[in-house]
Amino acid sequence: MFNGFSRLLTIVLTVSLSGTGSATTDSSHQELEQAYYQRHYQLLARKIQEIPSKDVRVEILEVALAVVTKQKNREAQLEALIKRHSNSAQVRYFAGKLWYQIKEQSSLFNKLGLVEKSNDNFILAAKLEPDNPQYLVAAAKAIAVTSGFWGSGKKESKAIVDKLANLDKRYYHLALMDYLQNTQNKEQAIKTVVTVQTEYKNDVELMNRAANLLWTFSEKDQSQQLFVESCKVKSMTIEQLPIWQEACMSSANLALQGHGDKKNAIKALARLLSVDQVKDEQYVDYLTAYAQLNAEIAEIPTAVTSYQQALKIAVDHSTQNSINKALKKLTK
Repeated sequence: MFNGFSRLLTIVLTVSLSGTGSATTDSSHQELEQAYYQRHYQLLARKIQEIPSKDVRVEILEVALAVVTKQKNREAQLEALIKRHSNSAQVRYFAGKLWYQIKEQSSLFNKLGLVEKSNDNFILAAKLEPDNPQYLVAAAKAIAVTSGFWGSGKKESKAIVDKLANLDKRYYHLALMDYLQNTQNKEQAIKTVVTVQTEYKNDVELMNRAANLLWTFSEKDQSQQLFVESCKVKSMTIEQLPIWQEACMSSANLALQGHGDKKNAIKALARLLSVDQVKDEQYVDYLTAYAQLNAEIAEIPTAVTSYQQALKIAVDHSTQNSINKALKKLTK
């Protein structure tokens, strides 16, 4: 389940870059964002190296790249970034996201220290820019964790939700869904999901969050249907691409657990595979899920072809073994 954070880091980056000492055009900015969000990491690394003078936004992107590619010194790079820009709300916000991703990558049994670093940075970002709705949503979630939701954290989180109701309706609904999940208010949660489906049906982030909320309350058939609807959203910003990918895969994961409609999940994955064509381990996950679903509805040739495609790309030995076992069962 992907409640709140995905294993894929979702970062909104507004990058002003320089190739000759002056700000680059919007098209150059978009090119860098696309490289990051579409997982063209080697291309992005090369382009960053070509920039003679990096501003804070580029520095954030450089550290984000170090984290997502699991560079050995990624924690040191992040600490250095925070030290250089300790009073930057933007840096603190992204530091919160990056510490959380490092926590997800960590094999340590006790990851609480990394979670604390993440939450502390989210809270500080909102203190530095108290009217930034994006930072407020993250802070409300962090406060609920650090303060203990049934203590002062509940009161502080609710205050942020109420503030957002007047500040920004879109972010208000994101924060509200977090709050309703934390308070286990199923009745109000269902009503909020209906509102999101009606008023924000083309907003993949809100739709995805609503689907996760249903999943939390064990409304798994309805959740799967909403993930499918999220996957159908056609217009999104580049930074919403990981959220869209998550929605498509979540529709498949629930279908594989016996919830919702397998054929609709297959359609969602087919769209995902046609849009995201970076042949990496993430793409292998898409292909194997697609193969499993097709096998379950007896579309054996399609399942076999998908497994074979995945096998050509997979580099992890355990993944290769799992695919070979699945193929053996289908080709007996």
